[in-house]
Amino acid sequence: METLVTIHSWVRWLVLLALLTGAVIGVYRYRAQAGFEPGLFQIAAMTVDIQVAIGIVIWIVDDGWSETFFFKVLHPAFMLAALAVAHIGLAVGKRRNDVRSNVLAGGSSLLALVLVVMGIPWDRL
Repeated sequence: METLVTIHSWVRWLVLLALLTGAVIGVYRYRAQAGFEPGLFQIAAMTVDIQVAIGIVIWIVDDGWSETFFFKVLHPAFMLAALAVAHIGLAVGKRRNDVRSNVLAGGSSLLALVLVVMGIPWDRL
């Protein structure tokens, strides 16, 4: 189990990087009036998917509901909210498929990033 927790801890940096990149690229593409390309936003959403899946396994197997309030409720809530925001922004961007889709998907990446940062246990780096 310790190995899975270590992997979960390291993957956090990929999630942060992917979401930050999605936010920056979304604004850049919007300002350049470029067409919507969902590839990068899909990668950001997939990194969150993988991280949440690992977290769910840890939470269930490692008896997450017996931890502190932060790990019992807040951490999973923030991460599931970030997952939903990332996917909703990507889905709306794909559906619209115009120049403003870039800023929509980028904004959802930024909001997901904020939620992830709020939910990370920074004292356990």
